[in-house]
Amino acid sequence: MTCTLEHPTLGKIQGNANSGVMQFLNVKYAALSHRFGCPVLYEGAGSSDVIDATKIGPAAIAGKNSCYEEYALIQQKLPVPDFPPMSDTECLNLNITVPNVQTHGKGLPVLVWVHGGALLVGSGTWPQYDFAALVRRSVELGTPFIGITINYRTGIFGFLTSEELRAAGFQANNGLRDQKIAFQWIKKNIAGFGGDPNQVTAIGQSAGGISLTLLLQSSQPLFQRLASIAGTCLLGRPVPLFVHEMVYELFCEAQGLTGLSGQDRIKAIEKIPSEELSSKVPPSVPALPALDSDFLCALPTFQSAEGWSKGGNPAIPGLKWCKELLVGDMKDDGTIFDRALAHRIQDIASAFEESLKRNIPQQGKAIDSLLSAYHISSSTSDRAAYLSILELGNDIAFYIPEETFARRFPGTTYVYHLNEPNPWDGPFKGFASHLFDVALLFRNYDSQLPVHAIEVGHAFGDGLIKFANGQAPWQASTQSKPVAWVFGGDAGTGELREDVPENVGRRNAIFEFKDTLGWDALYEAWTGFIGQR
Repeated sequence: MTCTLEHPTLGKIQGNANSGVMQFLNVKYAALSHRFGCPVLYEGAGSSDVIDATKIGPAAIAGKNSCYEEYALIQQKLPVPDFPPMSDTECLNLNITVPNVQTHGKGLPVLVWVHGGALLVGSGTWPQYDFAALVRRSVELGTPFIGITINYRTGIFGFLTSEELRAAGFQANNGLRDQKIAFQWIKKNIAGFGGDPNQVTAIGQSAGGISLTLLLQSSQPLFQRLASIAGTCLLGRPVPLFVHEMVYELFCEAQGLTGLSGQDRIKAIEKIPSEELSSKVPPSVPALPALDSDFLCALPTFQSAEGWSKGGNPAIPGLKWCKELLVGDMKDDGTIFDRALAHRIQDIASAFEESLKRNIPQQGKAIDSLLSAYHISSSTSDRAAYLSILELGNDIAFYIPEETFARRFPGTTYVYHLNEPNPWDGPFKGFASHLFDVALLFRNYDSQLPVHAIEVGHAFGDGLIKFANGQAPWQASTQSKPVAWVFGGDAGTGELREDVPENVGRRNAIFEFKDTLGWDALYEAWTGFIGQR
């Protein structure tokens, strides 16, 4: 059934009411005058018409089957609604899930979900991110919150940049600019939905976590608390503008625009429809944040993070304005690299060794020790070597970045490790695989999960509900006493443990190479291997 909310500045908004929650869909937060343009905070239409927020809105331009591709990674589907056509300029919308405010009063805390998708794809409207069940649970616990999912530009419209584009007036990091504007809109308008603009928690998974930890570079406070789920900016680092020039040349080559002058290329790009422009982009064109000395000025590294806990970093003001961090990982987040490596499995051990020694020259003995520590050898089967390489990728891209944030973030920090195995058929059945945390957290897969996994997911979600309400989900971790809450596996629905690898189901090997190879050098070598450099 429908419901109507009288918002003090936006006017009457019609949404959907269902089992104690109201949902307002396709609520516009920013306007775009151009698909490559900067977002402008949306102030409302200024009319007395009722805003129809009963239907999901358009997502940003991306692959048409991307929702199903994410289901393939989760290894289980959900029913899919009839999505409206994607849009290049009408995609900046959000979905708001509200407990019955007449029952639960005003000033509710707000939890804002930023989806992942490698900054290439994704949408807050996908069924796996529906907040309704988790908001109902918060009401049961007596700690209700408002849940929000946002859409932002991904792929070329979110992250393509070049000197030519900037000269034409199109700035870098559009996708991140969209997210920042969304938080500004929420702060300005959420009170009218019963929310507290000063109690906003940001939560992002994978590329969503990358994005939110990059938004800590904002001089303007955007949220009070941050939950980084299987992704930080130490994994998705902004790259220099000269790298973006190379990406832009690959993009232009794919569009058949080589040989044209800069102005003619811009004119030609303007004439190509957005879906055609996007569909021609090959996998060799990644979506990367840009170190543009404007929106992003700091390059996060393992080395630079060493000083965060002592005095922060002037280029990352959010280390001070964000007061609390919840950070963690899945045991096998590295399974996500299967998307990039599955077709390269033949003789992968030899190829990996050659790539490491090429990218980290004059460190042959240390690399041999690293390969031995991870049991990566051409004498084993390709499959065994492949899984071991994914483990190393997991540790340098997910585990060590998570641990670095856990140990170096100057505010109050809560750490978790999720070890519950994925029960569904697929290449990573039995692994605590990347994206399985989404299936556990939102309760939207409960009818398809075994009882034990449901219990683990509910415990995980209850912890996040506490965090969003400004409560301690479990004991905070400190440098003198690092602790983590472990979910799944031998920990069942949760145990507080000393946060050392052998206690939390992680490998110790990567720590042996912090000084000999250096984690930053190893990270660069890993990204080089993924990019076939």
